[in-house]
Amino acid sequence: MKKSSKIAACLLATLSAFLMAGCKSCDKKKEEKGEGAYLTGSSLPDVEGTIHERYVGETSHKVLSNGQTEYKILVHEDQRTAFIDAINELQTIFREATGVQLEVELDDGQGFDENAKYVSLGETSALLASGVSVNDEQLGPQGYQIETRGQTLFVYGQSRGVLYGVYDLLKILVGFETYSNLITYMEKGLTEISLPDLKIKEVPDIQYRIPVMGAESVNRVTANRMFTQMRDEVIIGEGGAHNILKYIVPLEQHVVDHPDWFSGDRTQLCYTAHGNEAEYELMVEEAVKNIQIILDKAPNQHIMSITQMDVQTWCECEVCQSLEDYYGTNAASQIYFVNDVTEIVTEWLKTERDGREVEFMFFAYHKSEGSPAEQQADGSWKAIDDTVKLNDNVSVWIAPIYEDYTVSVSDSNSVNLRYMMESWRAVADSYFIWAYNVYFDNYLIPYDSYSSLQDLIKYFAMFNTKFLWAQGSWNLHQNTGYDSLKGYLFAKLMWNCNLDVNALIADYFDKVYREASDIMEGTFWAWRAHSELQREMGRSGNIYSSPDEMKFWPKRYLMGQLDRMEEAKKAIAKYETTDPELHQAIYDAIVCETISPRYLILELYSNTFEKTELAAFKAEFKADTNRLDFNMISEQEVMEGFAD
Repeated sequence: MKKSSKIAACLLATLSAFLMAGCKSCDKKKEEKGEGAYLTGSSLPDVEGTIHERYVGETSHKVLSNGQTEYKILVHEDQRTAFIDAINELQTIFREATGVQLEVELDDGQGFDENAKYVSLGETSALLASGVSVNDEQLGPQGYQIETRGQTLFVYGQSRGVLYGVYDLLKILVGFETYSNLITYMEKGLTEISLPDLKIKEVPDIQYRIPVMGAESVNRVTANRMFTQMRDEVIIGEGGAHNILKYIVPLEQHVVDHPDWFSGDRTQLCYTAHGNEAEYELMVEEAVKNIQIILDKAPNQHIMSITQMDVQTWCECEVCQSLEDYYGTNAASQIYFVNDVTEIVTEWLKTERDGREVEFMFFAYHKSEGSPAEQQADGSWKAIDDTVKLNDNVSVWIAPIYEDYTVSVSDSNSVNLRYMMESWRAVADSYFIWAYNVYFDNYLIPYDSYSSLQDLIKYFAMFNTKFLWAQGSWNLHQNTGYDSLKGYLFAKLMWNCNLDVNALIADYFDKVYREASDIMEGTFWAWRAHSELQREMGRSGNIYSSPDEMKFWPKRYLMGQLDRMEEAKKAIAKYETTDPELHQAIYDAIVCETISPRYLILELYSNTFEKTELAAFKAEFKADTNRLDFNMISEQEVMEGFAD
């Protein structure tokens, strides 16, 4: 969602004032959660200018009465395919909650009748005649409106907006909410549902939101239900990350005939073609040609990256070096090239592809983190010259890989992140963000970003951030170390960054663990307190420096956490007979949280067990990790073979 520069400037001024004044509410929060607890929640002011307008009232009518409904799903035939996910989810979830199927009726131009009982999706004749006012520009590609008129419920937006609107409506009607890949909550066995009086307009604070954890991103339905989507659904597949030498200017195809296109060590493109003007023009032509091919293969997507390779190198030729010397960053050469390429592609889209709109972005990453801008005496930033300002349809994709994501953006340790965001503002109108949220060298050790995650999202929302992926354990198929909770919080806050994070945490534990809620929430806050002690002991927030030493993880603490989780299993025992499927889901959610402490015990304290006791401990661990699909220990190390 785009916010005015005036609002953003005001928010940044507020943030600066906050950083100078300090957090006066910290002591109160610490009292609420216990003196030793790490703070959770936001220290930044609410972001203004967001769109989350919600009125939920009551009517005297019924959607469901005595286990029966007259309601149907109304959709125009031309939009049925676009809304197929929304239709299927509305039917499936309503049926699970009530046992009743909502039939689909195709719009035949019947218009609006106050007594008609429909859930109308998208632009139907009923909507057009109802008087409901909609604003496509304001809603954008993912926002939605829900409104009650007469006895009809209208859900309006583009295809993904309507899908999210359906989930919102289902939460109001049957309590539907997805908390993780394992746990979805809804009320069941309903025979009565009142027709709500609704007037809702929701637009996400971050337009494109990618699941943080692999467990949520390997299942498209789970990702959808958490108001997120797969990265490849947002960014064209061959235009994904680190693509310049793979698809756009393929190294293997051209390195012999056009060596000037590449850096001396052949790890990156030379964005200036070593100053050879003729070769530069040929390189641009090659890039344009391949981008056109990629775009034609993905006609329904509209975001593409033009991104460097994932190595900490850059071309060191004389021309590239002179640009770095002048602008203070390697990014300048990349900007020249991307602007030249996208200008040609954009004109082609306009004249030969019916004006198709595509957004492009490139990385500020590793050697190109710095912005070609200079800070002014008043603290503001200005582009060194106008030639390095990005084209209107080009964003910068900032990837601050060296940051400590365990501390707030208001912390002194985050000065580099703030420097990057504010300096790039001088040359870019919008941002894509690739942040990080896990120990990549050990997925199973908890990464404590709970004190920083809301501030991080708020800060990004202050800028025109269109895309956020706070990359966690992306190739791990299951979560431990409270990462499911983290994934849930990110999903909720990327949509609305001003929500009460502690209320979200309380709701998560209540709905996920039911009768074991207090016990499991207790283990969470015990870990938060323990995390504070680790921080004081020098625990690193670097994403490649996991705290894997015995001093950080006393065996007594780890065993105590496991004992509490065993109590949690007993607390849900009643569901074994009353609802075996629910029991299994909650039981598995508890077992997932045991994996981290059990792993640490095996890594650090195997020599403290008797031989037979250790064998049993390993066997149980292996059985659970296999059953629940814990496939990776780290980004590079597979689980297979561990605990043999």
